[in-house]
Amino acid sequence: MRVGREQQRDELRQWVRGGAEGRGALLIVEGEPGAGRTDFVRGALSGAAALGCRVRYAAADALGAELPLRAALDCLHPGGPDRAEVVALLREAGDAARPGGALLAAMDLLTARVEEWCARRPLLLVLDDAHWADPASLLLWQRLAGRAVAGRLPLLLVVTRRPLPGRPELEPLCATPGGRTLRLEPLSTEETDGLVRDLLGAEPGPGLREAARQAGGNPRLLRELLAQWSGLLRVEGGRAELLVAEEELPPPASVARGLDWLSGPARTALRHAALLGPAFTVRELALVRGRPARELLTELAEPLSAGLLADAGGGRLRFRHPALRPVLYAEIPAALRAALHQDAAEAFAAAGLPAARTAEQLLDGGLLTPWAVRWLADSAPALIAGAPGAAAELLERAIAQGDPRERETRDALEERLADAALMLRRPESVELLAALRARTTDPGRRASVDFRLVSALMIQGDMAGSLAVTERALAAQFPSVALRLRLEACRVLALADLHRAAEAHALAGPVVAAARRLRDPLCGAEAHHAASYALFHLGRGRASLRHVAEGIGWARRSPEANDMRLLLLANQAEGHMRFDEPVVVAAALEEARELATATRSTGRLVVTEARLAEFLYRRGDWDGALAGVARADRLPVSDAWLPVVVHGLRTLVLGHRDEREAARAELADLPADAFARPTARRYASHVLLARALLAERDGRPADALAALLPALAEGVEEESVYERPWVLSEIVRLALECGESATARAAVESCARSARALAEYPGPALALLRCRGLFAQDPELLAQAVVRGERGGWPLVLGQTLEDLAVARAWHGDLAGARSALTRAVAVYEGPGARWDIARADARLRSLGVRRGSRSARRRPASGWEALTPAELKVALLVAQGRSNPEIASALFLSPRTVQTHVSHILAKLQVRSRAAVAAQAAARPPGAAGP
Repeated sequence: MRVGREQQRDELRQWVRGGAEGRGALLIVEGEPGAGRTDFVRGALSGAAALGCRVRYAAADALGAELPLRAALDCLHPGGPDRAEVVALLREAGDAARPGGALLAAMDLLTARVEEWCARRPLLLVLDDAHWADPASLLLWQRLAGRAVAGRLPLLLVVTRRPLPGRPELEPLCATPGGRTLRLEPLSTEETDGLVRDLLGAEPGPGLREAARQAGGNPRLLRELLAQWSGLLRVEGGRAELLVAEEELPPPASVARGLDWLSGPARTALRHAALLGPAFTVRELALVRGRPARELLTELAEPLSAGLLADAGGGRLRFRHPALRPVLYAEIPAALRAALHQDAAEAFAAAGLPAARTAEQLLDGGLLTPWAVRWLADSAPALIAGAPGAAAELLERAIAQGDPRERETRDALEERLADAALMLRRPESVELLAALRARTTDPGRRASVDFRLVSALMIQGDMAGSLAVTERALAAQFPSVALRLRLEACRVLALADLHRAAEAHALAGPVVAAARRLRDPLCGAEAHHAASYALFHLGRGRASLRHVAEGIGWARRSPEANDMRLLLLANQAEGHMRFDEPVVVAAALEEARELATATRSTGRLVVTEARLAEFLYRRGDWDGALAGVARADRLPVSDAWLPVVVHGLRTLVLGHRDEREAARAELADLPADAFARPTARRYASHVLLARALLAERDGRPADALAALLPALAEGVEEESVYERPWVLSEIVRLALECGESATARAAVESCARSARALAEYPGPALALLRCRGLFAQDPELLAQAVVRGERGGWPLVLGQTLEDLAVARAWHGDLAGARSALTRAVAVYEGPGARWDIARADARLRSLGVRRGSRSARRRPASGWEALTPAELKVALLVAQGRSNPEIASALFLSPRTVQTHVSHILAKLQVRSRAAVAAQAAARPPGAAGP
């Protein structure tokens, strides 16, 4: 099976064509073990005989390395009398006291035969795995290569080899003047995806695509990984995906066997590097080895030359095959590993490395030593700011190991643990802080603990409790003006969330003014956040976003305000998403993700990833959305809303793609108490829609309607939920289908109230148009909804509105208009792969006598430019312009992973193997050929 490297393969074919015309040459094909040297050469040279070349092939092996001319004989004379003649000379050489004469005679005989063949027609000789070949064969090949490149013979010599371990006998051949070396680089991400698709007969999902990177672009290792994971894969609906998290996948069993050629010092250096994680600096490795960095050059030369290590950027190295690291790590006995980790931690701390790197070593080092506990107590603030998850785990370990009688030390550790738990948004932070406050007598410190307790209660959704603690803290006397101002901002937040928005807004103005006078960046950011929150709950979205922007400006002035900056960026993204302004949304999320990653703010990163997943889902980038919720799900936080978002979005994507079994399994994984907290109930719409989708897909529209009815619940909080109006529009559609006109009318009226409460935003107004258009089967209203849907840029919303318009037109006898709307709806659905929506639309219109056929959308071809979906066409045209995947992602508001998926589809449909070939086909297309 050929994989990628089409440009190199074309180059080799051109080389063969030149040889067929009588031009001699030498080509050395290099590649690491498993790189596919043999498949590459055989595939590229398969047409040589048809061009008139005589072809001879042989592969050397380790057993024949000591037999003179064994490799040459296998290539030139695999059998027959000619081989026997040479073997006789070799026997004579073996029996002679001075064998050189007979050996040279044998080489002369083989050279003469090559010259005889070349006199008749061009000759192609392939010596595979030349690193195993015997010295005499290599000497003969060197002699032939010199004559070929000099133009004295119409001879093409192809030699394949590993770059390491080096062999002195092979180097003169590879250094022949006029020869050419072609190195097989690792497969690109698109080529890796293509090989996975070829091997499994299905498109890899986001999880599998990410796990396939463990092979580091090595074809053989990728095949072995897929074979080893065969029982952990689900192939359904043309898509292959992992059933477990990547962390649970077993490492490949064959990796260690492929390292036998490494020298002892080089392998030891790699084992020590494995202690340092997926990426490391040479300085870190030198500290672990206890040697100067300059002395590591020799040990690292082998793995670097072999491509086992690669540049990770920022002065770091990484394991190019991620699967290699756990294998090397396991080679170190467990007890020795723990001791090495502890020694590394002390060395890192002494050298002044970042606290997070020291903590990583302590986490893997078992019980904490007295030195480690002292270091943790001193370094906890910096560690919590940079790596709160690691800090929390180490603090828990230190408290469990410590002496309960050492109250002062224990209190200090517990206070730091509360800070870490708060940063991680864990529920135990409330209990830890409450207990700590009860033991605190100093007024200033007590106010500080109260502020953190208020934050912890807010994170857990207990706004009444947070308001009570805030009022109690503000009633006390303490010296910090800044802390009092921050507590006043917390009071505004709690009041707004408790439906006292007008009261909150009245208090927010003085808080903002006081913060401006104080000129403290953190206080300024928090004051504007409070004001924005009060305005948001008053339904004044634009004014709220102005305060959000001002708060971000304040937060950018100081690293101390990074956490508030992350919160405000998430709010900015959500606010502008409601106004259908994707440019601002993308910029805010990008800044937030970079900042959260750089500061290792796990709690804020999970919010950012969830917002990004929601944004990508609405934009129709469903692979990007799945990747986003997968990243969020892996983060060690316990926000009550996270399972609702993760399982709800996953189920929606899988359901719309008609992967029913996977969707049901995803929904079944949702915890039974998922909606116990108000923060989780605010994200209920995805789960409600997912349950309804699966019921409708199973032919149970009444159950689908029942799944959505909780959205009809009335109340101030419900009316302000942004996603609710669209859920209500689905209730109208299903209620009419079930003949429940009273329910449909109630949903229309409820949607009107929500649209009034959310009057600034375009989405609820669109949903109301859809509700009224569906209830009256009014094409005019639904056509207006389509116009709004086109303006919003959310594909699923537009597709469903077009589908409704097609139904309404069919009801009014406008079959041509119905077909037109249906055709457009299907084209929109095809972008994200909404197979169930296409099937539903076809079924609804078929019952009204409208079918897609010659007058509507034709069936898309399987290959060629007409096979590309609209989304793929946009990507293909940008690829043809030479844009990189990140540049395309930025231009189209897609995730790089989704762009990568589109590129893989494009290569497959256009039946090419490189981006350059896409550009060539695009250039050859007729002018004005815009797409399918």
